[in-house]
Amino acid sequence: MNRALFRAMFRQYQNKVVVISAGIFLYEGLITWVYPVIAKNPAVTEIAEAIPSAVKTVFGVSENARTDTFEAFISAQFFARIWVILMALYGIETANALLAKMVDNGSLAFLLSTPVSRSEVLSTQAGVLIGTNAILVAATIVGLYFGTFCSGIEINHWRYFRLGLLGVAFFSVIELYSLFFSAWFVEEERALTYAVGLTLAFYGLDIVGGLSNKLSWLKGLSLFQWFQPQEVLEGTIDPALPIIGLSSASALLWYLTKKVFDTKDLAL
Repeated sequence: MNRALFRAMFRQYQNKVVVISAGIFLYEGLITWVYPVIAKNPAVTEIAEAIPSAVKTVFGVSENARTDTFEAFISAQFFARIWVILMALYGIETANALLAKMVDNGSLAFLLSTPVSRSEVLSTQAGVLIGTNAILVAATIVGLYFGTFCSGIEINHWRYFRLGLLGVAFFSVIELYSLFFSAWFVEEERALTYAVGLTLAFYGLDIVGGLSNKLSWLKGLSLFQWFQPQEVLEGTIDPALPIIGLSSASALLWYLTKKVFDTKDLAL
């Protein structure tokens, strides 16, 4: 990794990271502020329990999951769907901008005309991707710590920390297969189409597999099955194995991306 290049690239995204982090922080503050009021109203719990399982699946809540805990509330309102979609879109867009877009606008040709190798460029881009990913995840967890502290909500901090580690591993896979498509196609539109399409396919498999017992096997084909926030926060799932599996997938994707990028005719 080229440190000077990393700093230059990171500065291009620091404002975006700050804005997204601030938005997440404020949204979490709102959720933690209203939760104590909602928790005191038994009618809310009854309504939540009466929600059809199909609706729960769409919002990323397991059919038999609890509905009377803060972990259930924060998962349904934020972690299970909103956070995943937000972080996935950020990762896809950033990966595309760091490679395919740079080929299209000619900035990569200028960069490679300097004494910087392709390997250094790619490793620096991956560093920016994973680094900003980790910052956003850290901001999410710290924001939740702060919000729950101010609202007097007791949580198991260690479980939320482990969810953060799982989040970094999960979103890294999405970012790296997006970077792979950018290296493979080196065309902004095609790379973006394939990255978004694959992510939506995983998302669709997760939802459809949860709507029918006959199609439940489809959930096993979805990347989203590796990210179960409510179960991790309630301690019913150990995230260690998913983290290891996702990290291994990221390592493989990085190897393939480097292999493709090093041999690709960029026609610069």
